[in-house]
Amino acid sequence: MRNLDIKNFPLANKKTEKFRKCNVKNITELQYKENNFKDVTNFDFDFSNLDGFNKIVFANEKIKEQNLIDNIALKENRIIINKECKNPLIVLNYYDDENTIFEKELTYIVETNISIFEIFISNNKKNLINQKREFSINNSIDVEYIYLQKLSFDDFLNIKFRPIIHENAKLKFFNFNFGASNAYNQFNVNLEYANSTFNMEALTNISKKQEIANIVNTIHNAKNSSSTVKANHILDENSHGIFEVKARVNNKANNSAVIQNSKTTLLSDDAIINANPRLEIFIDELTASHGATTGSLDENILYYLQSRGLSKKQASIMMLEAIEKTILDKISNEQIKNIIKEI
Repeated sequence: MRNLDIKNFPLANKKTEKFRKCNVKNITELQYKENNFKDVTNFDFDFSNLDGFNKIVFANEKIKEQNLIDNIALKENRIIINKECKNPLIVLNYYDDENTIFEKELTYIVETNISIFEIFISNNKKNLINQKREFSINNSIDVEYIYLQKLSFDDFLNIKFRPIIHENAKLKFFNFNFGASNAYNQFNVNLEYANSTFNMEALTNISKKQEIANIVNTIHNAKNSSSTVKANHILDENSHGIFEVKARVNNKANNSAVIQNSKTTLLSDDAIINANPRLEIFIDELTASHGATTGSLDENILYYLQSRGLSKKQASIMMLEAIEKTILDKISNEQIKNIIKEI
């Protein structure tokens, strides 16, 4: 059995303790067995009918299926996406064990415009999924990366993202969190190249005692670099959302743009949001804004929908679906949108 190294988790320190409320104690005190790469024969998620995708399926971190119809290579912990890929890539991470620690590093090396859809889903419980994802996006390449986790309620997730975005390149990052009792998404984004862009749209929809954090640290070091981090939270029952975003714009990053925004819909008096967008700016020539709003469903809109024959529950569902739709509509691939709706 193995105890965890707490340095890998987003613990509070003197600089963050006033606003970071991550409850990692219940994770770090547990013991986990090492992954023995148990074979998986039955999947709750049907990936067999995903036509028109390059597919890689990991089951308990072991390659279960690899169907690459385009110029893509999987070499150890690297996925190399070469030029002239015509179809999107789906990467499924499926876990079926208990009290196990799963640790994996994966690097995407991208040389062409592409959509990448990575899913984390599980069948069992009380696993620790400790992951790292890196990206190297070549000059003048646009990448759409959709990340979705719907792990079982008792699973814990800690994942770190580190993209390298080269000159005139763009990473459009979609971040969907529906599962796991505790999930910590940590981003370290260094914009070292001119005209590089990082855009993130996040949706957290949770209930019970779930705790989901998006912790983003962005550094602008190059001129005309751009970062946008927007998150929508739908929080019910005793759930807890954390939006901690810090952007530093250094003195060589003239004409950069920084946008940070958190919108939270509280469906319960016991739900909590800790939102802390921050800017550190060392230049005069830039565009910057940040903000956070929190509220419940608009009673006037609820009343209007009920006056048109809907029940209050139906009206509430429609309003929540509208929040999700504003993010889904920004994804370019229709089939990926439909998969997310089904999950």
